[in-house]
Amino acid sequence: MPIDDRLTQFVREALSAGRARDEIRAVLTSAGWSGHEIAQALGAFADTGFTPPVPRPRIHLTARDTFVYLLLFASLAFVASYLVTLIHAILDLSLPDPSNEEWRVRNATNSIQWSIATLAVATPVFVWMTVFTRRQISEDAGRRRSPVRKWLTYLALFVTASVLCSVAVYVIYSFLSGETTLRFLLKALTVAIVSAAIFGFYLRDIRDDGDDR
Repeated sequence: MPIDDRLTQFVREALSAGRARDEIRAVLTSAGWSGHEIAQALGAFADTGFTPPVPRPRIHLTARDTFVYLLLFASLAFVASYLVTLIHAILDLSLPDPSNEEWRVRNATNSIQWSIATLAVATPVFVWMTVFTRRQISEDAGRRRSPVRKWLTYLALFVTASVLCSVAVYVIYSFLSGETTLRFLLKALTVAIVSAAIFGFYLRDIRDDGDDR
């Protein structure tokens, strides 16, 4: 919820007059402002003791950022999913299942063709968008505060963490059921490695952001 301009103006003037934050908070509470509104208004200014009060940077949502980061993470999803599909298809051909041999070969071959075609388009897009966004951030560190970037990064972390947990559960279940095969274990390992790589990459990104307000 955006901060009321009257409240922000009052806090700025009160801090400029040398009023303590606790005193401002008490006065605003008695006037009927909620604790969340007061915290937002006070949080809009850095607690430096400098006069006039120093405003904190504001986070802005722009259509450009939305387009850039949606394209980046959409291409990531295509690269990750079709890389896994490609490796799984190769495993199907390398470690054949005697049943339905003709269907298996045709299905695996079709999957390989689709995966290569998709990766040929999605991978350059993902690499280029990653380089582009990192260059933009290096030139203007304020771009790290993009809300779209933060939300989609945390979404990527959530999805990959969920996939890792699901793979672990399925492997354990299959082991207990006595249904594990070399091909199954290699497929599960493929998903785990791809998910872990994405998780580690974006976790480091979040840590590099430092203060995550």
